[in-house]
Amino acid sequence: MKVFVTSTGTDVGKTYVTLLIYQALSEAGYNVGIYKPFQTEEQEPGIYPDLEEYKKASGLTYDETSLYTFHEPVSPHLGFKLEPEQQLDKESVIEKAETLNQKYDILLIEGAGGLGVPIYEDDNGFYMTEDLIKDTADKVLSVVPSKLGAISDIIMHQYYLTKHYLPGNILVMNRFDDSMIAQDNHETLERYLNRTIYTLIEGANVSEVPDELLHSLTRGGINE
Repeated sequence: MKVFVTSTGTDVGKTYVTLLIYQALSEAGYNVGIYKPFQTEEQEPGIYPDLEEYKKASGLTYDETSLYTFHEPVSPHLGFKLEPEQQLDKESVIEKAETLNQKYDILLIEGAGGLGVPIYEDDNGFYMTEDLIKDTADKVLSVVPSKLGAISDIIMHQYYLTKHYLPGNILVMNRFDDSMIAQDNHETLERYLNRTIYTLIEGANVSEVPDELLHSLTRGGINE
């Protein structure tokens, strides 16, 4: 089972939620892997923030969790332009996802930034995040904000998913709190979208991951 983790934008908490889900599923007895094919922002020579978080929390090495890395904190398509010695090989991206999928019960694939991020541009046009999802994922986990503006962001996110015929997604509202705005955002979106939106508070630990969220992730296709 390959689950693609995306969001409405950057700094919403994809890496944190990915690791939390990784830990919760691992504690539930599943063999779980993490794969971030495109990692930007080299903080120190050879050190990348998200990959480092994976390594510290899971012991997974850079060789396993990454494929393309870029020096600057930019979108992948700009990273490729700034480092022309790197060229996208889509088959390698897909092949690594399939190889890891055979190794694990569940593979969490973290995207770069939000759902509409371009990965690569050439004479044939853009290879977009939605193309990457279609090429690699069985399900989508959308990490979304709870702050002011979340309603519009999330409705547009869902519209984009539908427009591009992407796999059905699971919604997780991150950094949820008891503020009037967060509470109303959650209630309004559940009514408008007519679906469950799971919530995680700021700094949530493994025990606070909803059981039904884990069931939604594992339902219908765990690798045997």
